[in-house]
Amino acid sequence: MTNNERRNNERHEYVAPTAMMLAAGSLEGETVNASEHGLLIRATGTISVIVKIKDKEYRGRLVRAEPMVDGGTYYALDLDDKFEQ
Repeated sequence: MTNNERRNNERHEYVAPTAMMLAAGSLEGETVNASEHGLLIRATGTISVIVKIKDKEYRGRLVRAEPMVDGGTYYALDLDDKFEQ
């Protein structure tokens, strides 16, 4: 693992239909900067999620969201329990 690597476990390619639901709640923080159509916000707390894959549900937290060039978004999650493929 390199110094820039933040992952704790090795990744393997896995493709399956997935549904991600956001748990209710809110975050509090402050704006860092602003533009005509956007804000960068620094907040405390976590965004809790429930993910459903192949009729099994996993609970976890959103740790990163990255926009993709094609208009989609990558979401990185930290799950409470071990993911079973």
